[in-house]
Amino acid sequence: MPVFKDIERDADKHANDFFDNSMSQPAYDDSIDPASIAENAQEEGIEHYSYLKLGKYNLTATWHATLYQIWEQQTRLFLFHEMSHVCDIQFETFCTKLPEIKKKFKFHKVDIENFSCWPQIKELRLLCNVIKHGDGGSAKSLRKIKPELFKQEDNIDYIKTFKTTLLEETLNINEMTLKSYRKALLSFWDEIPERNYSDEL
Repeated sequence: MPVFKDIERDADKHANDFFDNSMSQPAYDDSIDPASIAENAQEEGIEHYSYLKLGKYNLTATWHATLYQIWEQQTRLFLFHEMSHVCDIQFETFCTKLPEIKKKFKFHKVDIENFSCWPQIKELRLLCNVIKHGDGGSAKSLRKIKPELFKQEDNIDYIKTFKTTLLEETLNINEMTLKSYRKALLSFWDEIPERNYSDEL
C-alpha cells in the first residue's frame, strides 16, 4: 500500500513532468502553444491518477479474495493433518469444496455454521467469487445479505452497469473491510473446540 499512499501527488508530478518535458523540446516555429500543452499535461495527470486509483482498488480486491482462499486452504490442511492420523486419505481428493469441509467438521460434532464468525466467512466466500467472476449468482446472493458492498451512486448500481469487479471500481471494499474479515477468520480458529471426536472410524 505505500506505493499508493499519495496518488494525487504522484499524478500531479506526472502531469508536471509531462509539461516540463514538452516545453523543453526544441521549437522550430511559432506553432507551440503552452496553453495546449498545459491542457494535455492535465489530461495526462488525470489518466495517470485513474490508473493508480484502479491499481489500488485491484490490489485491495485481490487481498480480499486471497484472504478467503488462504482460510479455505488452511482449514482443508488442518482437517487433513488431523484425520490422516487415523485414516488413509489422499490429499488431492480430500475436501476440495467447502461443503465437504463443513461435512468433515460435522462428522466430528463441530458445526462451523453455528460459529459467531460464520456469517462473515460466508460473506467473504461470496465476495471472493464476485471478485473473481463479476456479476452473477454470487453477486445476487451477496447483495441480499450485504448490499453496502456494492458501489451505487445516483441510482446506478456500478456492477450491474459495468458487469465487472476488476476493470472498474464497482465494490465498496477497502482496508477496513479487509481487517474486519481478517478478524472473523482469526476468531474461527478460536471457536474450534480443543478436542473433536467422532463415534465412527
